[in-house]
Amino acid sequence: MMKTRISNISLITALTIASVFSGVILWDMHSIFTQFSLKNKEGLRTFYIDQQKKLVKNEVERLTKRISATKNAIIKSAEKNLKDQVHSAEDFIRNVYMTHEADQYKTHINNMITSFSWANKSGYFYIISGDGTFKHHGGRSELVGTNIYSLKKKFPDFIKFLEEVKTNGSAMKKYMYYKPGEGDKLYKKLGYAVYNTAFDIIIGTGYYMENLNEQGKQEILEFIDGDRFGYQDYGYFWIFSTDYKTIFHIDPNIYHTDLKTFRGANNKLVIKEFVDIATSKGSGFSTYYWEIPGLNIVAEKISYLVYISDWDWIVGSGFYFENFYELVGTVEGISSSLLRQEIIKNSLIIISLFVLTLMVSLFVYKRIRKIESEQKKFLSELLQYQTVIDKSAIVSITDLKGNIIHVNDEMCEVTGFNKDELLNATHNQLSHPDNPAATYQDLWTTITKGETWRGIFKNLKKDGGYFFQKTTIVPFKDKNGEVIKYISISHDVTEVFENKSQLQKYLNYDTLTELNNRNSLLMEIKKTKSADLAIIDIDDFHKINETYGMKTGDELLKLFASRLCNHVHLYRYFIYRLHSDVFAVFSTQSDKNIFIIDVETALKDIVKETFIIGDKELMISAITGYAHGSDNIMAHADAALQFAKANNIDHYAYDPLKVDNSKIYEQNIRIVKMLSSAIDQDRVVPFFQPIIGAGRPKFESLMRIKNTDGGIIPPEQFLDISKQTRFYPALTKIMVKKTIDTFVDDDSRFSINISTEDLLNSETMAFIYDYALDKNVMSRMILELVESECLSSYTGATDILHRFKNTGAKIAIDDFGTGYSNFDYLLKIKADYIKIDGSIIKLITKDERAVDVVNSIVSYANKLKMKTIAEFISSETLSAKTKALGVNYQQGFYHGKPEPVPDKTIF
Repeated sequence: MMKTRISNISLITALTIASVFSGVILWDMHSIFTQFSLKNKEGLRTFYIDQQKKLVKNEVERLTKRISATKNAIIKSAEKNLKDQVHSAEDFIRNVYMTHEADQYKTHINNMITSFSWANKSGYFYIISGDGTFKHHGGRSELVGTNIYSLKKKFPDFIKFLEEVKTNGSAMKKYMYYKPGEGDKLYKKLGYAVYNTAFDIIIGTGYYMENLNEQGKQEILEFIDGDRFGYQDYGYFWIFSTDYKTIFHIDPNIYHTDLKTFRGANNKLVIKEFVDIATSKGSGFSTYYWEIPGLNIVAEKISYLVYISDWDWIVGSGFYFENFYELVGTVEGISSSLLRQEIIKNSLIIISLFVLTLMVSLFVYKRIRKIESEQKKFLSELLQYQTVIDKSAIVSITDLKGNIIHVNDEMCEVTGFNKDELLNATHNQLSHPDNPAATYQDLWTTITKGETWRGIFKNLKKDGGYFFQKTTIVPFKDKNGEVIKYISISHDVTEVFENKSQLQKYLNYDTLTELNNRNSLLMEIKKTKSADLAIIDIDDFHKINETYGMKTGDELLKLFASRLCNHVHLYRYFIYRLHSDVFAVFSTQSDKNIFIIDVETALKDIVKETFIIGDKELMISAITGYAHGSDNIMAHADAALQFAKANNIDHYAYDPLKVDNSKIYEQNIRIVKMLSSAIDQDRVVPFFQPIIGAGRPKFESLMRIKNTDGGIIPPEQFLDISKQTRFYPALTKIMVKKTIDTFVDDDSRFSINISTEDLLNSETMAFIYDYALDKNVMSRMILELVESECLSSYTGATDILHRFKNTGAKIAIDDFGTGYSNFDYLLKIKADYIKIDGSIIKLITKDERAVDVVNSIVSYANKLKMKTIAEFISSETLSAKTKALGVNYQQGFYHGKPEPVPDKTIF
């Protein structure tokens, strides 16, 4: 009996102890989970609000930057258009003055200029005489005959603008002026005008700023119409004005709502608060209740808004708390599930306390061992990562004050300093003076906020040299999220910068004569306000090449260049080689008459002496064209040169009133007639030249015209003139259609030459795109951009080219190395091929500087994952040398001439 009772008591005691123990455990667990749930919910709310605020603020600021960029782009485009229009009108007026009798030209000009208008007839030309009298006004004809100075009180800004035009020759400025059809109300206008001293007239036009603003607004509204962001694309933009108008909103009902009296679910005047924030602060957050679009649910919302004052736009976006409640519900569901599992587990403890205790002990032991194993593995991986980074990157760690507390061996090797010299120092010790102060301000502003900074530095080495490093700086935080140090991981990118710098140098340098080239001269002309220029052409130089060979011709060019540089009358001027046998003498600090005398004296001395090359004695003569001024000085000097050639004289100074273009005009007329008949009789044909290299066969399509006698007319005889006629788009379409039809059932790649005129013609580019898609050849088509130096100023070119690339086409840059050196634009259009100019390739077997140029271009292209093509491969020696330099493809007569049918046998 006693044993039974003791057993029962022991069992009851054990069960009681186990029950009490389990109850305490369950109660503690319940309390812990309850407290955790409350704290976690509040933390989630704070975190959610902070993250969403950052998101919507970033998105709104992204939109405001887009608005700013759009306005700037439209203004720049407008300024360019105004200049083009005014200069075209000036050229037209000059031509009329030259080709019409005195009693006819005024009427002719007035009739033609009056017909020029744009922007719904708000764009027009005006012509004002030097004394201020309106000779023509496309917006208000009643002003003709009125002197503008009599209206000085009404148009003070316009008067100042005209005075600046007369003083400087041209000006671009904003001023207040009439708008056609709007009475005497004044509107802000962006105007451009030029003063033609020869005719004593001011020619001008302009855009009304409100038209430009409307264009910008329309572009932004089209951009944001489908723009979404955030979780499940819930984020959208809205735009209101301070006069309570809806500019944009995805809810169509808002457009019919009285915004001034509109109240949210909490009775707040929502839009009024937006207006108050916009007009008082310019930007800020607002909390209110708003219906979720498409769900008919009113939810709490926080929005960030920015006021664009010059457009009177309140731009904003926000986030709803409905998504937060879904997140909290998910977390609470997980917590409840965990709690139920723990209760079940502890119920099992009551049934079998001792066995379960043993099992829990074993379980805990195994878990600890597993955690230890995982930690060991994790630590091993971290050490491996550290080793990889230390061996492949420059690593340094600094404290919060910027003092260096750790460097790796790679940093010591690159900088030349040892660890003792770097530790406890600051990065100022390495900073190169070329680095802008703003870079460091941006760096510290970013990392002190706990954000990662990325950028490129130019730093000093111990030996006084320098290197470029691409750097990422990451704030290192403790368990509380406080930044305790900064880790910098960098890579040496000096080679990329050196290649780019060296290549830029080569592209402005003529390797044959060691003179600066045409690119260099054009850059100097842009810098000057007044200069003198002489363009010198060696007469009949092609006969020397044909008679004695190109090697003798090259030696003659070098001797001629040397005599120019060393002549006593030219010592204070700059000498350039423009191309082939054409040279230039340039001055910014001389009297134009003395300049002409100096150049003529020097040339007489140079050409009267024979040129001895090997066993040959050669005599030459030269023709020179002179020009003085700044704008169009190159074109004027060339026009003077052509005039001298046409009239069989040895030199001529540019005079727009005397240059006779009749012979050139007659020649152009013959070419235009030939183009017309060639199109009508289907005599425009493509010829195909092979491009040799790895992969599938490639051909370049080149335009030719069959003559009526069966001969072939090369493009240099008609292509430049055709671009000035209405026939050019037709020529491009014929070439595109015939080329694509040739390769439609073939697997070869083919390139089609695309000029600036083609890119500017939306109809032409649409035809190419649609026809290539229809014939399913887009993936094999290469658009080869010629005259690429003109494209960077055309903002729409990038979008057009990306459209073709996104559909599978490739992009090639022609004549790289002489006519084109815009590296930023090269990166922007993401070209696939670079064609190295033939004038460089033909020198690589006899001039190491040409080899350096090709090496630099190949290295630069490889880093950008672009392929290179060498042009003008005319011999086996050139082919072998080009291949040795790492050029991917070759093209030239050595491999195959242009033929009417693609010759695939050579592959």
